[in-house]
Amino acid sequence: MAQNDLPKKNIKHEVPKLFNKALRFFVRWFFMLSLLSATILCVFVWYRYVWKADWNEEKKQQYISEQAKFSFDKAGYQKTTEIMRMRRDRFENFPKFTGKDIFFPD
Repeated sequence: MAQNDLPKKNIKHEVPKLFNKALRFFVRWFFMLSLLSATILCVFVWYRYVWKADWNEEKKQQYISEQAKFSFDKAGYQKTTEIMRMRRDRFENFPKFTGKDIFFPD
């Protein structure tokens, strides 16, 4: 059997196939590693700032003193509650529909 009798592989068709396989492999593992790293980051943030959120007395007092700067707007609060009460009364005292109901005939 001569050397020329062997089937020649067409490199033009093989390179895109290899590139496609390599790209699929890379994308699959990149996605999995990205998902895993995002999960680890979320667990770390949750553990650090939610589960193990320990403030010493100094930090608590500092937070309280910072929040004491903000005053409560009592007039604005009363105005808002009055508006809400008026809307609720208007909704409750709204005239009822007395026409014929085509969906629920009695």
